[in-house]
Amino acid sequence: MPKLYRRNQGGKTRYYADLRDIGGGQVALKRPGESRATTDEVEAYQLLAARIQEIQSGVAAAAPGSLGDFAQRFVERNPGDVTDQWLRETALRLEKATAFFGASRPLDSIGPRDVRDWLDRDLRHLAGGTQRHYLHALSGLYRYAQEVEAVPLGYNPVKGLYRKPKAATTRQRTDDFFEIDDAARFLDAAVRLDQHPELVATFLLTGGRRAEVLGLLVGDIDFDAGFVRIQPHPHRRLKRPWSERVVPLWPQLRDFLEPFSSRTPSDLLFPGQTGAMFSDLRKPLGVVADHLSIKTPRLTKFRHTYATARLQTTDNGKQISLWTVAKELGHKTVARVEDTYGHPSHFRPRGEVVEFRV
Repeated sequence: MPKLYRRNQGGKTRYYADLRDIGGGQVALKRPGESRATTDEVEAYQLLAARIQEIQSGVAAAAPGSLGDFAQRFVERNPGDVTDQWLRETALRLEKATAFFGASRPLDSIGPRDVRDWLDRDLRHLAGGTQRHYLHALSGLYRYAQEVEAVPLGYNPVKGLYRKPKAATTRQRTDDFFEIDDAARFLDAAVRLDQHPELVATFLLTGGRRAEVLGLLVGDIDFDAGFVRIQPHPHRRLKRPWSERVVPLWPQLRDFLEPFSSRTPSDLLFPGQTGAMFSDLRKPLGVVADHLSIKTPRLTKFRHTYATARLQTTDNGKQISLWTVAKELGHKTVARVEDTYGHPSHFRPRGEVVEFRV
């Protein structure tokens, strides 16, 4: 059944449609000639009806060997060992390419100059790193086309670009963390403002990376054993093979997650509006930060905060070992804990558990 859903982009609500049930993929509902989805709900329903009619009448079907045909085949046949998230993101990027070049455009008629036009005209509002993601998707499509001999060996217009967009070279700060009392105030504000406090608590009380936390399944929370299992599954991979691990289910986190225990174990713990992984926490984090009159934190700040708090805990009355902290963060050695996560803190509770309470 086709579904209409919304996304917040640039402070505006834009409309999209999920047409996969009728063979149409996930699409932005936009007027002809526009590069972004509409912000008008009535118009969105009109565009949705038009897209459904096109698909059902066969008008939108792409000719064999065309860009539209290969983009669909490339995603449907899932070449390689990829995640569901990769498939969704690649489908959306190739859909944008198809909208620009035309679904009926023969693959071998697209050259480097056409790709440059796509960058300069349709993708110009995106950051360089994001533009590179779109180029990688198109380049992957052409590598697949070469393998099935739909284009000559070596034919890839992306490879012909003289200069490709550059990703940001500014290194992300790694010295930013919350003092334990400040973290407690942030979590308390998230609860009072109802800004995804369960997610904020999970980031603070596991030290998990962005995808590790957002990709948690209900079954990853072992309430009986008292662990949070961080392991790979179809929704997302882990950064390194040794990133698979267990983290204590601290009492404060248990209180936040207990209401989820009756749900299906294979369900995402924190699904987004479309049922896929939650993708963007900037707005709720910004609401809490504005309330506290602080700068909106990066998600890495919660990871550093967990490590700093964990280093202050004890294990049977003795100082917790660096090795234990390193394993809970998903590191292979203690070097990263010593060099990066060992922040000096003026708040030293020396308790047996990690918690952030006002």
